[in-house]
Amino acid sequence: MRYSQVFALGLLLVVSADLSAENPYTAEESLHIKEACIELGNRYAYYLDTGQNDKISSLFDEQGSWQSQAGKYTGREDIRLAFSRRPKNRRTIHIVTNHLVDIQSKNMVEVISNFATYRTDKPSGVATLEGQPVRVGRYVDECIRYDDGWLFQSRIMEEVFAVTK
Repeated sequence: MRYSQVFALGLLLVVSADLSAENPYTAEESLHIKEACIELGNRYAYYLDTGQNDKISSLFDEQGSWQSQAGKYTGREDIRLAFSRRPKNRRTIHIVTNHLVDIQSKNMVEVISNFATYRTDKPSGVATLEGQPVRVGRYVDECIRYDDGWLFQSRIMEEVFAVTK
């Protein structure tokens, strides 16, 4: 082995030891947790895209919060009310990608992801792509673990680009 390979291998072992010291889970458990927290965000987008706005608040802890440029809503009831104001004929497609999952403790995970939202208020048919996507940004999520799964403790939607009228 060359010196550079030995050095790289040693560095990898040192970094791996530090990561496993912070993360109390096995690689398999960590993967399961990451998938569960990403799935939480996927359900959020699915409920929005399919008009199931009443289900969105169920993804949050009882005292969880959702925040965007429009304001901050705390507790399931406030979150439910915020999403109930969404137009009934609004159709969207959310593309969420580049998930960075950080297991911070046994019961806390942070997920940062990027999103793009395409939208139309036409109740049926095909909408034009002119002026799309209407919103691009990132989600910053704090997920907490319960006996029966993971919920959002907070979700912050940071808009970076948006179509303005």
